[in-house]
Amino acid sequence: MENKLDITCPICHFHTTSPSVNDLGSVHGNTERFKHQSFQLWKCPQCNTIKSLANVDFADIYSDYPLNKRELDVFARGTLKNLTSRLTAVGMNKHHTILDYGCGNGIYVDYLKEAGYSNTYGYDPYVSEFKNLPNDTAPFDVIINNDTLEHVPDVYAMMGECLALLKPGGLLYIGTADSEPVNMQALDKEIMRLHQPFHTIIVTEQQLHRIVKRYPLDIIASYRRSYHDTLRPFANYRFLDELNNILGHNLDKALDPNTSTKAFLTHPKLWFYAFFGYFFPSAAEPAVIAKKKTD
Repeated sequence: MENKLDITCPICHFHTTSPSVNDLGSVHGNTERFKHQSFQLWKCPQCNTIKSLANVDFADIYSDYPLNKRELDVFARGTLKNLTSRLTAVGMNKHHTILDYGCGNGIYVDYLKEAGYSNTYGYDPYVSEFKNLPNDTAPFDVIINNDTLEHVPDVYAMMGECLALLKPGGLLYIGTADSEPVNMQALDKEIMRLHQPFHTIIVTEQQLHRIVKRYPLDIIASYRRSYHDTLRPFANYRFLDELNNILGHNLDKALDPNTSTKAFLTHPKLWFYAFFGYFFPSAAEPAVIAKKKTD
């Protein structure tokens, strides 16, 4: 039986009105609010981009977004230090003007300011403190677009906006989830990566590079491994994956210190991954750093 859906890939623009059942799948949300709702996804057979077919109200779903309740604790500092080291390795310094585009509740803005990057600003249309683009400060020396691409309905519009805000010779960091290894017939193990209904578009590492190369940008650094993967205890992707799995893929519970602490008492393997998860990565998060051309 054919699936009567009209779908266009938001990345390569492949179009179909009868998608293969092998390219379709559904998965429940991974927050308290959406854990009982099922969301349909489609994987483009041409470029392997995953597109959420859910029709969502962005202002509504982000009105109580659990990740916007994160704190700048020792674990966050470990991963953000890793992210910062990638940028300083290619020239970011404390005199630069920096924009965290899609900053959420601003913990990375706070981290950078604490570290002496005083000219750091944030933008997130669904967080009141950061809902306005700091146009008075633009153009910026550095724009950090991390874990944002997968949350927007139009990747190319986002890229255009970032380029307009970036100085010639400026640095653009883009990091995102990876769709390539996802089997659409076995989505339950990918709930954390799929993160429904918040992730609208998930691309492959190859497509991330192709997207960037459409613009006047030169890629100067590339990563496949998640910046969440550090040697610091409790600060690695595998540990986060295992914890979320134990807690029924409920981010609200994972972010609750009381609930997550109890998980250690009943699941001793969490201690192993807390300390050694770096050596057993469970997912990639491709990223590139690109420099805007000067002519």
